[in-house]
Parts: sequence; C-alpha cells; structure tokens
Amino acid sequence: MNPLANKANCSISNVSFEPGCINHWHMHTVSQTLVCVAGEGWVQEEGKPAHKMTPGDVYVVYKAKNPDVQQATVTVIYHDDTDDKNLPGGWTSGEQDEGTPVKYTQDDINKAIEGWKKKYYHYVRINGALPTTIPAQDTTVTVHLAHNMIPVNPNTPDKHGVNPDQLTETFTSTLHYQTKEGKQLAPDAVQSSNWIRQVTVDEVTNKVVPDGEYTTKWQLIGNDDRYNNFNVPVEIGYVAGKTTKDGAPVTNIVPGQIKVQRNLEDTVIYDKLAGIIPVDPEGTPIPGVPKTPYKNDPDNQTKVELNQDSPQVPTGWTIEPKDKQPEGVTPDPETNTVKVTPQNSTEPTKAVYKKNTPPTESEVKTSQTVNFVDEECKKLQPSNVQNGFVFNLKDGKPINGDSHTYNNVDVPKAMLQIRMALLLIIMVHMYQGKR
Repeated sequence: MNPLANKANCSISNVSFEPGCINHWHMHTVSQTLVCVAGEGWVQEEGKPAHKMTPGDVYVVYKAKNPDVQQATVTVIYHDDTDDKNLPGGWTSGEQDEGTPVKYTQDDINKAIEGWKKKYYHYVRINGALPTTIPAQDTTVTVHLAHNMIPVNPNTPDKHGVNPDQLTETFTSTLHYQTKEGKQLAPDAVQSSNWIRQVTVDEVTNKVVPDGEYTTKWQLIGNDDRYNNFNVPVEIGYVAGKTTKDGAPVTNIVPGQIKVQRNLEDTVIYDKLAGIIPVDPEGTPIPGVPKTPYKNDPDNQTKVELNQDSPQVPTGWTIEPKDKQPEGVTPDPETNTVKVTPQNSTEPTKAVYKKNTPPTESEVKTSQTVNFVDEECKKLQPSNVQNGFVFNLKDGKPINGDSHTYNNVDVPKAMLQIRMALLLIIMVHMYQGKR
C-alpha cells in the first residue's frame, strides 16, 4: 500500500461504515481500517483502481514507517500483590512515535486507585514513572495494590460470611455410668466448655486468611480451666469401681478434667453387689433363706456398709461360734444372727449355722425305802417303801422337775424308847467320868 496520512485520501461512495470511525476509518498506529456494514460502494486510493465494498468487507491501508522516528509503547498495569496477578483496567498507548503525547496521566492513575479502594484494595506502591510523551523505549508503570485485611470475632457485627464454627467452638466432658457388660445404670453427666478466637478476613474475597495478622489463638471463656467434679450416684445392688475406665479416682465424686479443645469421655464401672448367705458347716445354703444383698455406703459409692445384719433362719438352726465363722462375721447367739462387715463387696459372705439334733426322750423311775434296825443292824420291823415317781428326760435333762419329795415316815415308839434309854446311859457315863 502507498503511504497515507492519518486521514486517508480515498473517495468513498454509497457505503455505510461502523459507528465511531473518524471519516469512516478506524485509526491505528501503523494502519487505517475501513469496515463496511451496509450497502455497496467503492473505495479508491489515490493512484489505484477503485475497490468494491460489500457488507462485511474490511479494507486496510498501511502506513510506511519513518525510519528516522523511534516508536514505543507506554503501559500502565494495576497489580494485585495479594493474589500476585494483574487486575483488569490497565492502560496502553499502543506503539506510537517518540514524542507523541501520552494520553494517560497521574490523575488517571489516582482515580483508578480510588476505584480499587472502593473494592476493598489499598495502595502499596508504584514502580516506574509515567512519562508525558512517548519515550524512545517501551515503558511499563506498575501500580501495586493489595487486599484489605480485617479482624472478625464473635462480636463483629458484619462477619463477612465467616462460618460461626470458625469463631466459636464448644467441647464437652461426658461421664457414663455403666456395668462391666455396658448396661447403662444412670443418665450420662455432661458438661461443656466454650472457646472463641479472632480471625483475619480478606475483605476482597471474604475468606479467612490462615495465620493472618489479626488471628488469635483459641481462648477459653471463663476463669475456670477445669470441669466441675461429677457426682457418682448410688445404684442399689451395685458398687462403683475405685477408678474409672481411664483411671480417675472414684468416691462419691469423679474429679473434673482439665478443659481442652476436644470432647472428653470416661466411664464409672459398676459391679453387681454380692450378699450374705446363711449356710451349713459344709457351705450349703440353708433352704428357704434368700440371699441378703449388701447395703450400699451412702457416703462412698465404691464401698458397702459395715456391720450389716444377716437374715433370719428357720427354727432348728443355731449360729456357730465366731471361731467357726469366716472373717468379718460376728455371731450373736441371743438373736441367732450375725453382723457382717464384707471383705469384698462383690464376693458373698457365708454365715455358718448348724442344724439342731432332734431331742431324745427317756424316763427314770424312782423309789424311797426306810429300814428300821437296832444297833446291831437287826431289822426291828418291815421297811417303809414308797414307789411310783417317774422323772421325764429330754436330751438327758429332766423336764418335770429336778427333784421329788416323798411322804414323811413315822418312827415306831419301841424304837424311840430304845433310843432314849441309850441316850440316858451315855449321859450317866459322861457324868461319872467328870467326877
């Protein structure tokens, strides 16, 4: 193409062109472009044949480069330092002759910065100086911008889309009450702790920035860093183990654990209580006597009461003495029961009784005989005999009295006279002896 001025020296007829063209031309640094959008017509460069134009045709006229004039491009870039990428809305002069006025000014840059500030950016710095005319070499001016960072915590009115669980957390400490088999004996006891923190939010993306400048560590709400003690309920018929599943001591309470940022669980394990069993000397339970379960200690769920009473046994059984009882058993013969201090709350205590032997019954017949004799043991008259009283015995002991009094016996007069004569003779001899 022949060199043309900025306004092409071409004749144009009967053709409509794109709007916004200067004299129907799109002006470029090194060319002019003509685009037909309606009608048919002709375009003719000076000294060249006419060229027919129909809708959609593009006609380009190139300008020859002046070898004595340097050409360069001035570019203004807006760079996002946070995401390390260029932002839309930069400016370029295109390739122009050196000395051509630059149609983008510092004021334009300032206006662009203000626009980005409204989109939650802030100005960082500018690299390069914006020339007023096209220089001899390409020039790039980079305006550095960065995202605004803001603190967001549970009290911030506008959370900027931050999920609540990124600002607050709740953790629990749960104590279960179960048998060894896993049966639940009482409702779980649950305590909770609340934690909060502040995060850094990118105001452009509304995303939380990990380890951002405003981010704080999680903080426990309240001054108590330990959970309260848990009560240990008395479960009738069961006794609590002395330690929990995880080894915490158990009495009527389980000490509260230190609050941490995770859920805690532990379990109080209960054993079935044993009881008092009346048995015979061979250890066989006495028929008809139910086992009496141990009684719980109301002040310590890991223990049972001391000095517990044994059940009554049927008639015909007698409590054995202490030396025949196991440890912890104290017999009471008056009540025919025992006092028991269990040595192991999960092992039965046997109270030993002996079965009474059925009583044996017998009779003893008695009589009384009175003989009448003189000094030479000669029988003076018939003896007086009384018969007929019988002692009834049970187990060798009389049950109808320990003794029996027979009737009085009269002494004959002849015997009395003889006794008087003998007494007189004795007295005479005693008198003569004194003289």
